[in-house]
Amino acid sequence: MRSSWKASMPDWRNNCNRMGDEEVSRPAVEPTTPRRENMNLTEKSATAIFGRLAQRNRSVGESFTVRTFRAGEAVGTTEEIAKSLFLVASGRVQLYRSTRDLRRFVVATLGPGSIFGEDSVLGGQGPNASAIALEAGTVWIMPSQRVLELSSHEAMFTFGLMQAMGQRVVEAENRLEQMAYSTISSRLAALLLELADGAPKGMVRATHQELADMLGTWRETISKTLQDFRRRGLLTSGRCAITLVDKEGLRQEAGLP
Repeated sequence: MRSSWKASMPDWRNNCNRMGDEEVSRPAVEPTTPRRENMNLTEKSATAIFGRLAQRNRSVGESFTVRTFRAGEAVGTTEEIAKSLFLVASGRVQLYRSTRDLRRFVVATLGPGSIFGEDSVLGGQGPNASAIALEAGTVWIMPSQRVLELSSHEAMFTFGLMQAMGQRVVEAENRLEQMAYSTISSRLAALLLELADGAPKGMVRATHQELADMLGTWRETISKTLQDFRRRGLLTSGRCAITLVDKEGLRQEAGLP
């Protein structure tokens, strides 16, 4: 499953790096009377698995904190991610690290069913990362100690956790493969198509620096590539906005069927 970049990009340099202002401690799914049911091993959504478990077991639902956020808001600080597990229930979340020269390096872009903060559960000391919302949505948060407790006696919870971690591995492999074997032109074309998917009039709102951060390259490289795309009639651009004119041409550039 490839990681999706679809979002209305926030301007990181404006005053939008703040925590979601609607955080409450309530069950992720309103619990109902517990009932016996077999685990569906074909279920692919970690959100659905955890939601079903929360319906069966009130204590599981009450262990999650639900946090809503708007585009551009900080979803999790470095300190929070180091001690809690986050599950993206809806929306898109981007994980990033800040370099010494204050550049942002995008680690992953996560959609519904994806998790982050897993290092806090596995006992590793992963690289410091922060999370920002690319679009409005919701995350479920559980302290790492509680995750370990549930994993020891709830098979369905463990299965959901494995599903979500497996998804992260696939996303990371796809990202590495793309970086290793695709040109900047093809990667940028694919990124623009995903960002524009579902957007009004095929418009992507992103700065050259934001696109560079997402692809792990330099702003100057993105600017040069976009200039080439404009020359070829694939797109037009204005201030922080790019409109895709020839999507079929971009699909060919990206090597997509």
